[in-house]
Amino acid sequence: MKRYQKYLILCLLPLTTLACSSGPAEKPLPASITSPDNILSQGVLQHNNNDYPRAIHSFKKALTQYRSIDNQSGIAMSCMNIAKSQMANNHNDAAQKYLDKARSIITRASLKQLEDHLNLLESSLAIKNKSYTQALQLLKTPLISNNDNIKLAALKNRTLISFNQKDENRQSWLNEYKTLQSKNSQNTDSHLARILRFEAELTDNEREKFELLTQSLAISRQLANRTAIAANLTQWANFDIQKKALKEAEDKLLRALFIRHQLGDKKNSLALLKQLNKIYIETDNNKQTHAKTWIEKLTQNQLIEWDQLFSVFDTYP
Repeated sequence: MKRYQKYLILCLLPLTTLACSSGPAEKPLPASITSPDNILSQGVLQHNNNDYPRAIHSFKKALTQYRSIDNQSGIAMSCMNIAKSQMANNHNDAAQKYLDKARSIITRASLKQLEDHLNLLESSLAIKNKSYTQALQLLKTPLISNNDNIKLAALKNRTLISFNQKDENRQSWLNEYKTLQSKNSQNTDSHLARILRFEAELTDNEREKFELLTQSLAISRQLANRTAIAANLTQWANFDIQKKALKEAEDKLLRALFIRHQLGDKKNSLALLKQLNKIYIETDNNKQTHAKTWIEKLTQNQLIEWDQLFSVFDTYP
């Protein structure tokens, strides 16, 4: 459990501790208070295990119980956790609704301690929607936070914006991100894996790129971070495509597609199918027909046969 504490989406509200002075022991807290905390904690573990549907179920259950005792902080945290799990699978419209609800609660109840967490989540969603001006505005406070975990997450998002926009100052943001991570190296391996991927994107040295992506992938595998593994494989495949190593690119894209399909990530699955379709056209591969069919189905939101998507591309018996 200690290993994963740094990866919690939000810190749970601390429970009242037992008094150290002599006298009668305090009565245990009622289940109506401890139960939603425990369910929220369970949801956090499920999220960290990339089990987003179960995490969302737990967070919604915690939300219901927090509402039953009018715990405004617990309600806001549950909404933010639901939003983060929804974003993990690119269900961004649903995430926005829960973030809007969290914003209204935090403002009305003056929950200042949750504002940085909310700003970070909203900035992540803005980046997904390519609303970079909005994301930069939301990151202003988290970037100067005294909490290193919050600042690390903010620097990750700020660096990502610079890379997405191909800013001239992207190296300086990456350096700041890398410096803070190295000062807080314990339990921040997920940040290190992302830093290595940023560095791989910057370098033109093919051998160095290979080594950086190899290191990053090894870390993500050790953490069993499926979304990071899929992102690494996709990035690596794009480099393979640039040097016309299409067989290697196909292999990595198929591995990434398997992960995204298992996660139920339809948006990234569609993007991967489009990349595979281009490779199959260029290599005159008969799988191109299947890729085209599934691209049309996902584009038209025809998801009745979702479970069968990967079967036509699987390379295993």
